Amino acid sequence: MAAVSLAVLAAPASAAELHNISYIARVDGLGRGISVTFKTDPVDRRTEQPRLGPGESWEVNLVMEDPQQAGMTVRVLPPYGVGLHCEIQVDDVVVDSQDLTVPPALGIFNGPCQ
Repeated sequence: MAAVSLAVLAAPASAAELHNISYIARVDGLGRGISVTFKTDPVDRRTEQPRLGPGESWEVNLVMEDPQQAGMTVRVLPPYGVGLHCEIQVDDVVVDSQDLTVPPALGIFNGPCQ
């Protein structure tokens, strides 16, 4: 299994300020074996398993007080191979992004990539 983890390295927000957080994953290839885990607040996480076709994106938007608490992990399960783009946006500004090519693998894990 290949995985990409992203986290925000930004200045802390003031207590009264809320920030729009966008988690985005895009694949070039058949993305049936995709699992996305993302933070919904400092403690809670949610996991979704989107079925994506070539060039399709998955996106979720939420609001957080502290953008440093934002984070996501995207996993690609074997045997699927994809080109994967992941990013986190805070207030419509990309604060972290990664690209990874995961080769297809039959019956084995693709290996970690973080």
